[in-house]
Amino acid sequence: MSILENSIIVLHQILIMFLLMVVGYILFKTGIFDNHTTTHLSTLLNTIVIPCCVLASFNRDFDPALAGTLGLTMLSACGVFVVSIALSNALYRKGHPENYRDCRMCAVFSNNGFMSLPLLSAMFGETGVFLGSAHIVVMAVVLWTYGVMQVNRDYRFSPMRILLNPGIIAAVLGMLLFLSPVNLPTDVASALTHITNLNTPLAMLVLGGYLAQTNLASCFTEARIWRVGAVRLLIIPALTMALLYFMPLDNTAKLTLLVGTSAPTAIASAMFAQMYGSDYLYSTKVVALTTILSLFTLPAVIAAMSLLLA
Repeated sequence: MSILENSIIVLHQILIMFLLMVVGYILFKTGIFDNHTTTHLSTLLNTIVIPCCVLASFNRDFDPALAGTLGLTMLSACGVFVVSIALSNALYRKGHPENYRDCRMCAVFSNNGFMSLPLLSAMFGETGVFLGSAHIVVMAVVLWTYGVMQVNRDYRFSPMRILLNPGIIAAVLGMLLFLSPVNLPTDVASALTHITNLNTPLAMLVLGGYLAQTNLASCFTEARIWRVGAVRLLIIPALTMALLYFMPLDNTAKLTLLVGTSAPTAIASAMFAQMYGSDYLYSTKVVALTTILSLFTLPAVIAAMSLLLA
């Protein structure tokens, strides 16, 4: 796929996603959505829809080359998170700023399910979602270890909490399915397809609802939010581009991983902050600002990487 074709697909998809977010924003402002609605829809997405997207992408005949690419993509994702964590720990040290833990969360974790999967599906079809699952799986592990450690002062490592994550379960089941000589029955595969088709509209409606709960004016006027946003949307993607350039991956895998890394701050950053009594209002503002700015930065980052690879 040419650079121009990629750019056109990304711009069209971003426009569609933006329009859906506007609908979610209006639904919340008019009272059709409320806090409970966005919370329940977010739970539905994280526990059912996104895992089904991952599982459905593995419902294909085994391909040794593709399996090798998935493994390398997963290793590359680990490298990206190591770099991201090292950078955020260096930038946001204990007490500088006071909410340094929330800054780390907002910088490291991207909205790779809500924002990335719709883009990957539009750009590369099921193969994009298949390879994109590598970033989702690695992030799930990092989120429930490093992430929880940041916001929960009484953190205790729990392997079962990681293993029982819906995204991890879907990836393990999907890998077993991919390695087996059989595919899912037609009716089951069709049902999965219908569920996966919910991902883009539901995710964007939820994001619109989250934006409606935020004082957008304050998001654009607080310098500390812009600084973290720059790390999430520009610096980490730039470092990722440099790292991926030297990785032995094909261009599709490189772009897939870059899309996952360049997405705005994960809603989980705000959800975990609220869950463990951290500064969730700050995290929510970062989510809001980076989500809006990503409508411009994501196409730019993808175009830059496409030019670099060309």
